Amino acid sequence: MKTNNEFIKGIYEKYNEHLQEKQNTKKRMITRIVNVAAIVIVALSLIIISNGKQVKLETIEDDIVEEKINLPKVGNFENFYNIIQENSKNYDFRVENSLNQELEKENDSLPSKNYSSTNVQVDNVDEADIVKVDNKYIYYIIENKIVIINANKPQEADVIAEISYDNFSPKEMYINKNKLIVIGWQYGYNSIRKTEESLINDVIKLEQKLSIIIYNLDNIAEPKEIRKIEIEGSYLSSRMIENNIYIVSNRYINSGDILNKEIQNLNEKDYQPKYLDTANGGEEKCIGFDKIYSFEQMENTSYLIITGINLENTEEPDIKVFLGAGEHVYSSSQNMYIAINNRKYDDNYKFIDAKTHIIKFELKNGKINFKVETDVDGNINNQFSMDEDGEFFRIATTIGDLWNIDENTSNNLYVLDSELKEVGKVSNFAKEEKIYSVRYVGNKAYIVTFKQTDPLFVVDLSDPTEPIILGELKIPGYSTYLHPYDETHIIGFGYDTKENGTRIVDYGLKMVMFDISNLSEPKELFKVYLGDRSTSSELTYNHKALLYLKEKNILAFPMTSYKNGNIDSKAVIYQINLQQGFIKQGEISTVGKYDYKKQIERIVFINDAYYALSNSVVKLVDVNTMEMIKEIEL
Repeated sequence: MKTNNEFIKGIYEKYNEHLQEKQNTKKRMITRIVNVAAIVIVALSLIIISNGKQVKLETIEDDIVEEKINLPKVGNFENFYNIIQENSKNYDFRVENSLNQELEKENDSLPSKNYSSTNVQVDNVDEADIVKVDNKYIYYIIENKIVIINANKPQEADVIAEISYDNFSPKEMYINKNKLIVIGWQYGYNSIRKTEESLINDVIKLEQKLSIIIYNLDNIAEPKEIRKIEIEGSYLSSRMIENNIYIVSNRYINSGDILNKEIQNLNEKDYQPKYLDTANGGEEKCIGFDKIYSFEQMENTSYLIITGINLENTEEPDIKVFLGAGEHVYSSSQNMYIAINNRKYDDNYKFIDAKTHIIKFELKNGKINFKVETDVDGNINNQFSMDEDGEFFRIATTIGDLWNIDENTSNNLYVLDSELKEVGKVSNFAKEEKIYSVRYVGNKAYIVTFKQTDPLFVVDLSDPTEPIILGELKIPGYSTYLHPYDETHIIGFGYDTKENGTRIVDYGLKMVMFDISNLSEPKELFKVYLGDRSTSSELTYNHKALLYLKEKNILAFPMTSYKNGNIDSKAVIYQINLQQGFIKQGEISTVGKYDYKKQIERIVFINDAYYALSNSVVKLVDVNTMEMIKEIEL
């Protein structure tokens, strides 16, 4: 018989699976979601007319950041109630919000580091992952626990510590000096007694909170929890810049009661985001409506919450709350950009328009300051569609209905200034195709679109006011991730395709080296096919799955195949040689009877050994001979 904790944990896991499936379904289907009420800002006040009431929202100087946040604040519960009422009653459109994710120059004198790091989009802007490595240890999230492996000497490598959790699901983490920072979901529940038609019912209300747990690692065998921060909502993304972590989350607002009940019958605190910080009393606190901002455009009934934490002190986290939501996150070392894809449909579900809403925030010493927001036509693919270069922001979008590519589909690349005003644009290229991957390298952009073939476009951005497409290469298949190799070469990971009657179908994984030494005539220098249609790799949708060692000319990543009832999972390692192509150095594999615990999730490098990590075993091989050193059962 299951214990109460096991039973509740099972509910949470099913609930989380439901939420994930719901998010995936939203990406594939046209969803009926209400359109936003227009919010008009006049000088420093905003007037909203709702049910005959006038609501005045004043722009107030935030007392945490030195600069003013030039946005109106909600102010009080009555204003909040009327905003949500108005926003939820307007059915003029269907708005779909898909809610959920400098080049290193080739140099022979590059220092040789004895361990790998997470593959990130921007240098010196770390991204959280399920695996982190320092010069001695590997930290790995496995379901509801974290294992720490001593990898100082490969022959003696073993698990030296575990951190296990109840009612907490760790998702990603960071290492910062002697601190381990774990980000995940904290679950709880309330039993609510309801009387209805003389029957008494117990209703379990699931509560999901974002938790950040910080450990001191001075005694690595016994990590010590030194701080926990909990914030209502679901985790979207995060970045670590020097000693500061910035975390983005969404908190859904249930507008049902607001639509159906009078304000006097509602509990104001139920609609205020809550948080606690054990370093500052540990008591749960509500964020008042006088601390909640309202964007000029609010596309849904949610809160966007950004939390800044300075790991060098125990000051209260800087928590900024906005009526709105986030979907894709890009961050430089100075600014964070949050983008939301919005699509509009008429009453007959006919596509009308697609725009991407961009919100810019300044990041400094753990503090967050809203700067500006804007819209551009079209929708973006993922975080790699965005980039900051000096004072300019670049973003590539697909125009038209992403789910119904036709003669109205094309692509744009915008260059915006520091105030997000357009200064340059390349428009209407790759008609009847949509963007699958983008990578910016200095003053160049590389864009892969696809419908029948895989065009690689090279865009010159050296003059921000007049970006120009310099060259184009068309080959079968498409790349879903582009990785810079050097100034004249870029690697594409994706799929080979073949014609199947009137359709183009994915035929298996492939890896391509593009030669861009002649920007006007990019070439496919060499390629390798990685597997047939039964083969997949997390790398095609998650760049963090790539191990890239520039100084050793090595790249590696996990792959999985399903055949005859078995799961064949392996990490493949390739050397890069511009004369001979991708040379397979070896692979580390596991085989099981559809056992997901044997599926290799990451491959890392530390102290002259590769470690292939799965939930059930870690396999070590020598980096030079590819001979097995040992296996560690988990």
